[in-house]
Amino acid sequence: MRESRTPGRLSAGRISWFVLPTAVLVFAGASSPWMAQRVPRFTFPTVAAAGAALIVLSFVNSLVQLVRRRRVEGHLRFFPVVVNVVALVFLVLLPLTHLVRAVTPSGDGAPRIHAGFGDWLGSEGYPRMSPHRGVDVAGRMGADVLAAADGRVTVARDNRDLCGWIVVIDHDPYGLRTVYCHFSEVAVRVGDNVKRGQRIGAVGTSGQRAWPGFEHVHLELQSGRNINAIEDPLPRIVGCFDDTKVYPADRLVLTYPVKCSGSASEGGDDVVLTAGLANSTFTS
Repeated sequence: MRESRTPGRLSAGRISWFVLPTAVLVFAGASSPWMAQRVPRFTFPTVAAAGAALIVLSFVNSLVQLVRRRRVEGHLRFFPVVVNVVALVFLVLLPLTHLVRAVTPSGDGAPRIHAGFGDWLGSEGYPRMSPHRGVDVAGRMGADVLAAADGRVTVARDNRDLCGWIVVIDHDPYGLRTVYCHFSEVAVRVGDNVKRGQRIGAVGTSGQRAWPGFEHVHLELQSGRNINAIEDPLPRIVGCFDDTKVYPADRLVLTYPVKCSGSASEGGDDVVLTAGLANSTFTS
């Protein structure tokens, strides 16, 4: 009777030896810009897809073993099934739903939000170590990034962290500032006054590198100079930028930092600062 169970245990063990390192590798790639920027873009999506297939196989195997033990031993062992269900939910189903949502166009033409404020899941649908500080607004690679409101540029540099290339715009007199991350190029300098809808750079994958299909602008809203005094920018977003509209001046309202489907906005022809330039080019 022991020999009849051995092949099943060995099969599950082999699968686990592949699943665990795969999960660790995907998590490391999602949380380490140093690692993510040094491998081809399709490396971690491919590893994640292979890991998802193994998890599904492991889940099916655990169900087969559950039924087999019930017939042979007369009792059930739910722990392997529970472990596989958890892995299936967090490493297969949630990323799959994010993928479906990413490739499905929105009905109103507004850009997709890959990850919201306070979310514990990243843009690709995998668990995060901390709540999301802003919103990830979907945008095509190389598309224009637009200022969400009038203001003055106070930071424009390569941050060399999860944010990557960053632009910060102070919005006086409201005591608030918007933070934009993951540029492929920056089109403004510190001290520039920018208008709502003005081009300030291009969508990229610097910093925490987005997977293909999940390119986005990370948008934060901070109060004053305290980087931890953050709020959800989404309630302040009143829609896509429209140069024919008059926006309120008594409070800070934001527009999406990318162009919406079928919309057009005017961008500036400011100097372009690309990732090839030295960090000393910028001041803050």
